[in-house]
Amino acid sequence: MNGERSTLKNSENLTSRIRVEVYIPIRYEPAYDYSLTWMIDEFTRARGGCTVNENVGGYYLSRIGTPVADRINVVYSDLSFDWNDHRQRAEVFVYGVKLRRFLLENLSEEEILISAYPVSHVVAKSMA
Repeated sequence: MNGERSTLKNSENLTSRIRVEVYIPIRYEPAYDYSLTWMIDEFTRARGGCTVNENVGGYYLSRIGTPVADRINVVYSDLSFDWNDHRQRAEVFVYGVKLRRFLLENLSEEEILISAYPVSHVVAKSMA
């Protein structure tokens, strides 16, 4: 809010979360479909839900230094953890490492990008 006064009313508050995003390349091999389905199921069942941005344009620099255009699916979930709590943040980082390890073991990729960062949800309380 850049130093401005909060415009949130008394019936609203902010809930801290940590967003975890997983970037899964689109390939026409069963392992990629399986991994995407697994990731969606993992976030939905274990973490309460997720969002998928499909067929997003992405670019990366290969190991030999060549720019490569790629199509990806971005799967993300806002986990009920607080970024400012060092233990909770570390737990999310360990979770991200496990996700990355699973994907690298199952996909033919040089690298898998997983990001984690703080977000806040605005929650409006019912006036009823």
